[in-house]
Order: sequence, then structure tokens, then C-alpha cells
Amino acid sequence: MPYEQLKRVLCINDNEVTLWIQKQILNKSKLSQEVITAFNGYDGLEYLKNLINRNTEDQNHFPGLILLDLHMPVMDGWEFLYRFSLDIHPHCKNTRVIITSYSIDEVDSERAKKYPFVIDFLTKSLSVEYLESLPRSLLSDELV
Repeated sequence: MPYEQLKRVLCINDNEVTLWIQKQILNKSKLSQEVITAFNGYDGLEYLKNLINRNTEDQNHFPGLILLDLHMPVMDGWEFLYRFSLDIHPHCKNTRVIITSYSIDEVDSERAKKYPFVIDFLTKSLSVEYLESLPRSLLSDELV
């Protein structure tokens, strides 16, 4: 394998089939050792808050990557991004986010780019080829 494998990837999406497909693609790509899933932004934040509450400073406990849908019930992707930036990201500066939305609205793409930890806005289906083409530099260095 030409790159270091991530410890964890967190997939946040309200569609069970999409989550299952993402998990299969991630496992096939061997991008990460573990794939965690959440059905909405609230569940994703709670998972991350639990990691913080364990009082660990070890960045390996946090997901290296989050695949985030924008349109979900309970808490959508936009609210997740806002709360993540304030409450979570200061504790896990190595975590990156890829938006996985079928939205082709340029406003959504520009809005997402305002968050420095968002590295891509994927408007098509996730694929092994896409994951393998991700520059590893985007997933490895701490954001300032």
C-alpha cells in the first residue's frame, strides 16, 4: 500500500443503503481500518463528543476523514459543520471532511469551502477510484 492507512472514517448519512455502499467502498479501498456510521449530524457529533469526553489527546482516536451528507433530518450537514468547527475541530485538527451530496448548487459548494477542514465537495457517487486518487497530503497534515 503506497500510503498510510487512516485509523477511522466516519460516514454521516440518513440513507442506510448509501451508508452500506460507502462502507463497502471504503473497505475495498483500504483507506481506513475502521468505518463508523451515523444517521444524522447529531449522532455524528455525539460520537465525536464521546471521544473528547474520554479525555484523550491522541489524534488516532478521532476519524481522519468524515464523509458528510448535507440533507438529513434531526441535524443536517450545515448545522453539523458549524458545530463541528466550534466544538469538535479544536480537539481533532487532523480530521478532514468530504461533502457527499448530489447538490450541484454552486452556492452550496462555495459555502462548504469556507470551512478549512472541508477538502472536497463530491457531487457524484463515492468510488474506490476517487478515494485512491485523493492526495494523501490532504489527509495527513494538521490544518492551521
